[in-house]
Amino acid sequence: MSQIMIIGRYSFLLLIALMAFAGCGTSNDQASFDADAGKHASDWVYAKHAAASNVDINSCMECHGSDLAGGLSGVSCGQCHLNGSPLTMTGCTSCHGKPPTGTVAPNRSLSHPAHNALPNVSNVCDSCHSGAGTSTVNHYNGAVDVMFLSVYNAKSGAAVRNADGTCSKVSCHGGQTTPTWSYGIIDVNTQCTACHAYGTAEDNSFSSGRHNSHVSTYGFVCTKCHDTAKLATSHFTSLNTSTMEGPASATLNSSLTYTGGSCTPACHVTRSW
Repeated sequence: MSQIMIIGRYSFLLLIALMAFAGCGTSNDQASFDADAGKHASDWVYAKHAAASNVDINSCMECHGSDLAGGLSGVSCGQCHLNGSPLTMTGCTSCHGKPPTGTVAPNRSLSHPAHNALPNVSNVCDSCHSGAGTSTVNHYNGAVDVMFLSVYNAKSGAAVRNADGTCSKVSCHGGQTTPTWSYGIIDVNTQCTACHAYGTAEDNSFSSGRHNSHVSTYGFVCTKCHDTAKLATSHFTSLNTSTMEGPASATLNSSLTYTGGSCTPACHVTRSW
């Protein structure tokens, strides 16, 4: 075979490859593929690529391969879809755990697991990321958009996320500033006043009866009268409403009896609450 024929064959194969590469994504009008530059437009990530894949995921495979692991482009979708291929892990789960469980964005656990354990917000991302779900502009803007549903606004104002990683005016926390989202914790068995504050207008304020004298004057901790094991059955069950999470009297410990508005504890005789 002559040198001219060999060169001609390689030139033909190169031409076919270039033609194929130039066609990447062009079958999808949403793809915004720049054939001259051999890549997508600079504003491709985040919103545009999501829109294109929602219209026709097959067009992604033209460049990135049938398994989206790189294909002709050599660019694996796994660079962003950290948990697995969006072909098999649908919805949020190819990028985010549900709840997020990793250490790298967009799958950082932080305080997600603790909140996911709560009945009202378990796997309901919209509770704290309202308007930032799949197919919304905010979802693909490269930022963490924290916007609370209005049902979680405290009576003192609208719930907000602060620059230091804390949140304020969230009804679940009694309107008080929370620990930082980066693994800040509250021990619900010992730190009741981190969310419950005496005399506020919030629904979870302990302002009834003789709470003031017992807590403020005598310095009793909440567990002096309330049994955390009994509290656990209803605690956090109505976070998106102002409904009382079961009667407070049902959480009293065995050292006292509460009947008809009167309390009989071990420390004094029966008195009106």
